Amino acid sequence: MEQINKIRVAMICHFSNADVRSHVPLDDRKLYALTRKLLRMPTKGTGYGDIASWDLGIIEEVKKHSDIELHVISAHSGLKKSVVSYTDDGVHYNFVNCDRATLLKRLIKNDDLWRRLNPMVKHVHRLVDEIKPDLVLMVGLENAYISSTVLGIKGIPVLGLCQTIYNNPERSKHGTVDSKNATTELAIFKEHHYFGVYCKMHYDLLRQIAPNATIFKFGFPSKGILLEPTPSGKEYDFVNFAMSMSEKKGFPDAIKATALVKQRHPDVKLNLVGGGSVEQKNELANLAEQLGVKENVIFTPFFEKKSDLFLHIQKSRFALLPCKMDNTSGTMTQAMQLGLPIVVYKTTGTPSFNKEKQCALIAEKDNVEELAQHMISLMENPELPEELRKNAREFEEKKASAAKQNGTRLIETFHAIVEKEQHGKNIPQGLRFNPEREI
Repeated sequence: MEQINKIRVAMICHFSNADVRSHVPLDDRKLYALTRKLLRMPTKGTGYGDIASWDLGIIEEVKKHSDIELHVISAHSGLKKSVVSYTDDGVHYNFVNCDRATLLKRLIKNDDLWRRLNPMVKHVHRLVDEIKPDLVLMVGLENAYISSTVLGIKGIPVLGLCQTIYNNPERSKHGTVDSKNATTELAIFKEHHYFGVYCKMHYDLLRQIAPNATIFKFGFPSKGILLEPTPSGKEYDFVNFAMSMSEKKGFPDAIKATALVKQRHPDVKLNLVGGGSVEQKNELANLAEQLGVKENVIFTPFFEKKSDLFLHIQKSRFALLPCKMDNTSGTMTQAMQLGLPIVVYKTTGTPSFNKEKQCALIAEKDNVEELAQHMISLMENPELPEELRKNAREFEEKKASAAKQNGTRLIETFHAIVEKEQHGKNIPQGLRFNPEREI
């Protein structure tokens, strides 16, 4: 890439890991948990866990490039101060307390009024004014408490990376649609111009909403290093895992399918691993009891460290991941890399797993009977899991090799936007999302 003058990037996001938490003062979450309970909000635990490890991938990639000065502005719950800043390994970190924003999001019914009163906005805008970036990178447009902070940023190009498109007509079929998330995302699509998507489904949705947007192809930077299976004793037959035990991640359907499998295999074990509200978990536990699989379904809290999660899911023989909305999910990739044959629903992306060789068993969406039949096939045909495991590893190796280019592409996208805004240069076609070539 042609050498270009150093540019300053402000990355707005929400991530956390153990290293971050060692730098920032955090409360014990007890008062916050009580407040949520009093406000009849979904009840959360009192601990902290890793969030959005893919954001760290971006940070690690940018650190390798001397032509970029990176300032991270991240939401974080439990901060004892409104803003905590520090510099580490050349990256300037600024963490903004998001607790009041999420509480007010519940209390204030009017979307526009909440956005005006969101206390994070003034802190983020002040930081942006101090940083004076050439480019603002926004990761996670679907999370209004943090994404709303890019509204009103003037004179600086904003690049929004779309992990999903919240304004998907399918969303209402799989649970409650959060009005503030939906209207905030639409406002961002209206106010700003540059966005990145990783799949054709999101491209098509975004193109309908914002026909004049410049849409880049992006993928989260990767070192191309695959997760490696760790020898582990098997305690469960199937595992479904996600940050939240939601309907769209297929947790109820996993229980229903297990009830059908039990008719043939009475001792089948399903391990459900995830966070979310106490209310969500109670509903799932009640469903398991109603279907007669209370003893077959084991609930495990989500893990603070991803490494502990990966060790735990390998205690299962197979992964049952019937996600309903995603193109594909990160859990599918993780399971395949760790040697767990997967059973999934057909989405816009999952057929790609079997394009060259069979890497997954795919059921039609909402067809619980077909899910159950695939589960039985894995349990009764020893050769099938081995074939899926081998093919999936090959698939992931090819994908990981290609993903090494994601970091270079993202850095080139930064420079292309700045060059366009400051010098009027055209955006290279090779950086744009090409719907004819991508799935």
